[in-house]
Amino acid sequence: MNDVVIVGAGAVGSSIALFCKRLDPALDVTVIDRAPLGAFSSTATSGSGGARRLFRCPENIAMSSYSIEFVKQLDSQAADDLAKVDWRAQGYLFIVPPEGLNLLESNLEVQHRMGVNAELLTPEQIATRFPLLRVDDLGAGVHSPEDGWFDAQKYHSVIVQRAREAGVRFVKDEVTGFEENGLSVTAVRLASGNVMYSDHFVNAAGPWAQEVSRMVGMALPVNPMRRFEHVFTADVAQPDMPYVKDLKGLAIRSAGDGFSGGLVSTKVERGFSLAMDVEWFDRVVRPAVAWRFPGIGRLELAKSWSGLYEQCDFDGNAIIGRWTDRRENFIVAAGFSGHGLMHAPAAGLAVAELIVKGRFETLDLERFGYERVQRNEPYRERGII
Repeated sequence: MNDVVIVGAGAVGSSIALFCKRLDPALDVTVIDRAPLGAFSSTATSGSGGARRLFRCPENIAMSSYSIEFVKQLDSQAADDLAKVDWRAQGYLFIVPPEGLNLLESNLEVQHRMGVNAELLTPEQIATRFPLLRVDDLGAGVHSPEDGWFDAQKYHSVIVQRAREAGVRFVKDEVTGFEENGLSVTAVRLASGNVMYSDHFVNAAGPWAQEVSRMVGMALPVNPMRRFEHVFTADVAQPDMPYVKDLKGLAIRSAGDGFSGGLVSTKVERGFSLAMDVEWFDRVVRPAVAWRFPGIGRLELAKSWSGLYEQCDFDGNAIIGRWTDRRENFIVAAGFSGHGLMHAPAAGLAVAELIVKGRFETLDLERFGYERVQRNEPYRERGII
């Protein structure tokens, strides 16, 4: 008999497992994933590993603040380089055209109220600090120098190792269904034929979360959304460049002597296909980078890969919480819409508190609950996603 069974061994699921053991070391915690240690998860194909506080929703800002501090602690407490996740505080720079200025300013007001170190920059100030960027079409930018990025795979490896050391079991198997009794889920059925009983069940299955929730009759608006990531070099290197994002989906940061990023379209067809569009970089990314960074010179693509966002098509924000009044011990932590890695530590703590203490304590994530879906009341993030 388990105390907690978590479906999904990616960054979010593994973080939940670790925090459950931290809050109550006596808990019996098992993580189930159809691939060894979440090899098919969003974490395994993660892009640039960004973590920033430039949001509008206070919950997202609070989750980022907690997660960034947690990641920094992982590095500061690491016994050696293998135990580090390589946090780099090189900042974020969000840029908007003139018509986006009011949006940027109103978001910044919320960020300042929550203690975020962020500064509004004029196009002239952007050009002075970051001379590679084209600014003649911009209205403003916001720079957050304490934000940054880290290595997704190393984070996952470190968290899984720590969870195992704490006594968490990782099981390679596939969920085929659940057993229920009244308002409770009592067991999970596995492809191996095993049945696993537990007091709490957590759906942290990422792009597969909708399929898992459907097994208990829960309609979860989370779908797999393919996106591409690229690593490339240019004639002009900019190793200290922040993570630059705009309203059109361009997201580029420095990566050693080159760059990492791409251009994400939320309009792509939903599905589990990871087929690579080999022309995407040349057709979409290359001209966008050349326009925004006119002095960067010739781009040389080093590698590309595809991955899946667990896109919440209801409002773009994560769904975190119980299925209240229907399956009280069934908890969802999914639909992070590209923010799963940066919010994994915070989600881990929040869900662990729900299980151990029966409520959110450190972070108030009530507005991220499934109830908003049931009420048909979207809670949208504003600005650059």
